[in-house]
Amino acid sequence: MRVQGMLSRPVTVLPGVGEKKAQALKALGLETVRDVLFSFPRTYKDFQRILAPHEVQPGLVQLVQGPLLHLRERPISQGRRLIQATLGGQLGLTWFVHHRAPGPSFLYRKLQRAEEVWVYGLAKEGTLFPEMTSPEVFTRQPEHQGLMPVYPLVAGISNNQRVNWVKAALKHLSEVHECLPPEVRGRYMERREALRQIHFPADWASYEQARQRLAFEELFLFHLGLQRGQRQRPGIAHAVDGELVARFFARLPFALTEDQKEALRQVAVDMEAPRPMRRLIQGEVGSGKTIVAEYGAVKAVASGGQVAMMVPTEVLAVQMAQRLQASLGPLGIRVELLVGNMKAKEQEAVRKGLIEGEVDVVVGTHALITDKVEYRNLTLAVVDEQHRFGVRQRAALLGKGNPDLLVMSATPIPRSLALTMYGDLDVTEIRQLPAHRQPVDTRLIHPDRRADVYRYVLSRVKQGEQAYVVFPLVEESEHVDLKAAVQEMEALRQGPLSGVRVGLIHGQMGKEKEEVFQAFARGELDVLIATTVVEVGMNVPNATVMVIENAERFGLAQLHQLRGRVGRGKKPGICFLLAYNVSPQSRARLEVVRSSNDGFFIAEEDLRLRGPGDLLGVRQWGQPYFRLADLQQDRELLHLAAQAAKDLLSRDAELARFPELAAELDTYSI
Repeated sequence: MRVQGMLSRPVTVLPGVGEKKAQALKALGLETVRDVLFSFPRTYKDFQRILAPHEVQPGLVQLVQGPLLHLRERPISQGRRLIQATLGGQLGLTWFVHHRAPGPSFLYRKLQRAEEVWVYGLAKEGTLFPEMTSPEVFTRQPEHQGLMPVYPLVAGISNNQRVNWVKAALKHLSEVHECLPPEVRGRYMERREALRQIHFPADWASYEQARQRLAFEELFLFHLGLQRGQRQRPGIAHAVDGELVARFFARLPFALTEDQKEALRQVAVDMEAPRPMRRLIQGEVGSGKTIVAEYGAVKAVASGGQVAMMVPTEVLAVQMAQRLQASLGPLGIRVELLVGNMKAKEQEAVRKGLIEGEVDVVVGTHALITDKVEYRNLTLAVVDEQHRFGVRQRAALLGKGNPDLLVMSATPIPRSLALTMYGDLDVTEIRQLPAHRQPVDTRLIHPDRRADVYRYVLSRVKQGEQAYVVFPLVEESEHVDLKAAVQEMEALRQGPLSGVRVGLIHGQMGKEKEEVFQAFARGELDVLIATTVVEVGMNVPNATVMVIENAERFGLAQLHQLRGRVGRGKKPGICFLLAYNVSPQSRARLEVVRSSNDGFFIAEEDLRLRGPGDLLGVRQWGQPYFRLADLQQDRELLHLAAQAAKDLLSRDAELARFPELAAELDTYSI
């Protein structure tokens, strides 16, 4: 057992940290000395080279030293003043300060006393010479040479204080142990040196070496945590396909695509193996992923097992249960629904049927993973639209008996994100669309033509077709100027859509949400005004038109999902993107959706243009927070870390020969 040293002690042991400062540091997630050591700079000030004014290059952030000339201050508005000067007569300097008191401002007086200064900032082209606006100014040479770390701060904590505390923590580096296995360790900087260099890099090359080492480490630990213990437990070896599976295929009303056939083959191999299946099926909108889940369900039931299918909303659960009852019911497979708004007696009857083995397949929401639900012999778990669930919810379902796992996602995910979110899964992609599916005609529309769009909607409705209108919010916000479904419904019903049957559906509705959707599915409503609750799973073949208001507010993958709700029948679909506040960047993003129907390409572009933090709101669907690793920049590291974790666990599933790594993993949170 390792003796706990200084790094495990509270931050109050650091110089100058009392209870008040400790509370402020807690807001930054820093409670121990180790936390301080492993909280890295968010950026750096480059103090490696001090330039003379004539050496300044526009477009770069630089540290410049020189005599301060032509200093003057003047008021420009109430409480605001403009300070101007030059550095050596060859670099223009400007500061805007707030100063209401009589007399010169504090900054002006400080500059008056200085014969020469050091300024740090971004230089831009000027009329006569380069200029800097609001640069950081020093009246003596900055104490720190090289790359100056800049840390995240909160009120009451300065960057200088954080620098001093890190220096104090670095004195105890001897307590930091190497955690990477020997075969990996040699490729990267030694751990203690990496920690020194990430805080106080000797130069940019040293910084990058340190960042690579520590980024690999956190990706490696993440994958170890994700994979450890999952595949090592014994799985269920399902029987090879027999008469029931043959009857299932004989009833299919369409021919399978080659991608579907390959996915079915992979699932068959996985389910017949003695180790647990852990497979993600990624598919294009409308590519026919559900057939793979249906096949897996038939195969599980034929082997005497039960199947649980978890979907994100009750609307989708009802729709999926109805589909499976129609496709699997004739084979003698009993399919039941289990959702929260069912009557207590109905829920109890389904739970009784599961524990007694009378229910073969259950479809539901989070209700499936509550403590009340027990299974007689759960051998297959299907998680549909996985991006709506987190890693822990998936684990809770697997905790019902370590069944084979089939994860379905109709939201194509870039490979780097897929490796991160589903690092413990094998990935299958279904890219081919069935022969009857046609690409949706997507058009980017200026607000001036909004009336034309709704006239077109009316014309299609009069031909017996149906339409969706999607808004980003449920109710108006005084802070965000966006169209909102509740307010706009009446305006549309009384205006452009007067005379047609209009319904409303959004995530905050209760039981009536399902009633409205079923009415739309039965053709009793012509237009459904909705929020993104219709983004996935909705299948109304008669819907041919999609209008998306404030399209600039949606992610590209969301837009692709939404337009996938139309054109699912015999008639082609059309999608109008109405954008109101379009910046050049927004237009570039919307053009990606307008010009392509390839969901995998769109997902990669969304990652490139928005970054992983914004993509589909990934923070909300279980995406881990990485301190240093960047999912775009570090794709190669991500692959290397995933493979290294897999290789290590295949040799030592319990990490018995790697106690330091096991200890490090215990402190790492997925």
